[in-house]
Amino acid sequence: MNFRRKEGFRFVFNDPIEANFKIYINGQPASADKYNGKILDISPRGMKMFCGPEIGEYLRSTTLQVEVQFVLDVTTIRALGDVVWSKPLGSGFQCGIILAAQEDIDDLIIDEMKRRRKKEVLQSKHKKS
Repeated sequence: MNFRRKEGFRFVFNDPIEANFKIYINGQPASADKYNGKILDISPRGMKMFCGPEIGEYLRSTTLQVEVQFVLDVTTIRALGDVVWSKPLGSGFQCGIILAAQEDIDDLIIDEMKRRRKKEVLQSKHKKS
């Protein structure tokens, strides 16, 4: 599947963000388990995430979704998204996820990224002083 990003920005993390996710097939939970992942980059409407090997058995499903829970700065964000691409990476998979249209989630991601970036800039200024 060809995928073209048409968003204003995408923030790439130097150190990936820890996340938990649940797997859904056709809108139904695949299991009650939560899995660990790492968010590699994010925008208000999508992300690239490293998922462990457990997602592999579901990648051929017609509608594969994940409910991702993560913290960018201080607030826990929970968002549902469609897995639109995947490729093997090490012992797991790198996945592209388009987040479902949820205006409050879009705004929360933007606000949290602004706060996080502001703190990073301040910390780097203090290190230089």
